[in-house]
Amino acid sequence: MRLHDLRPGAASLMLAAGVEIKVVQETLGHTSSAFTADTYTSVFPQVAMAAAEKTAALLLGDDDQEERGALRHLRA
Repeated sequence: MRLHDLRPGAASLMLAAGVEIKVVQETLGHTSSAFTADTYTSVFPQVAMAAAEKTAALLLGDDDQEERGALRHLRA
């Protein structure tokens, strides 16, 4: 494995950890964050699940514990 082969994984891991795309772009030395996002990232299942849960929490509201429990049940 070459050092250059680690770039896609590093970009994806940084984004999965919540690092802003602009920081990832500058870390990799790209001129455009769009290029970074299009070329070096992928969506990890954990990130997709977190996005779905945040969206559901927004739609259901923070006080709706029963509905969130139903969402967890659907996931299982």
